[in-house]
Amino acid sequence: MFLYRRAARIVSVTHAFRQTLMRRGIDGGKIDVVTNGVDIGRFSPRPKDAALEAALGWQGCFVAGYIGTHGLAHGLDTLLQAMHRLAEHPEGRDVRLLMVGDGARKAHLQAEAQRLGLGNVRFVDTVPKAEVARYWSLLDVSIIHLQRTELFTTVIPSKLFECMGMGIPVLHGVAGESADIVRREGVGVVFEPENVQELVDGLLELKRDVALRASLRQAGLKAAGHYDRRALAQRMLGVLRDVAGAGGGA
Repeated sequence: MFLYRRAARIVSVTHAFRQTLMRRGIDGGKIDVVTNGVDIGRFSPRPKDAALEAALGWQGCFVAGYIGTHGLAHGLDTLLQAMHRLAEHPEGRDVRLLMVGDGARKAHLQAEAQRLGLGNVRFVDTVPKAEVARYWSLLDVSIIHLQRTELFTTVIPSKLFECMGMGIPVLHGVAGESADIVRREGVGVVFEPENVQELVDGLLELKRDVALRASLRQAGLKAAGHYDRRALAQRMLGVLRDVAGAGGGA
């Protein structure tokens, strides 16, 4: 709080963080919001990677994916429970889940998938950044999920912006500011965090409705321009120039 009070300007990555600082007595006039964004040069639309799809044996399947940290905060057991229900659903037998990444819960998740007999889930270890877009390309829908806690209503998972850049519809299981972005930009379907049935329903809805997926894809590509890192960097540079022009800190 000493640093916040003394700073000439503060840059927050979410509006929720700005509101928190204002409630704690910091002047909102000196707080700018510059969100995270997407490198459009790296994350842009591309056809499904045929070699990768063949290696997985998932040609003709509807592929959902989670790409990111498999940690305590992410509540990924919800995804496995949803896939367990889909395996027994007449419309869900060709749905697949790709989980790419590592984290504190990965071994548990792999053991749980084996216990449930989930042949419709595939785990892939963390891949180099240059390879990530290949895995994104396989997805018909991306699942973004965090546990249902008040804390996470103030965060915006950065993978949301990568999905926009790739034109991948989002099933968004995070409450709060990030869900507001999904609704406002029209880039996906929001479901309640840790609600297995809502996730199942969302997956089936997007699988059935090709027109909806196409609409969400186009909205994502349009929205990506609002979160282009080049434009966000210019906003950040503007803040720094203002501070420098004003003579630095208070």
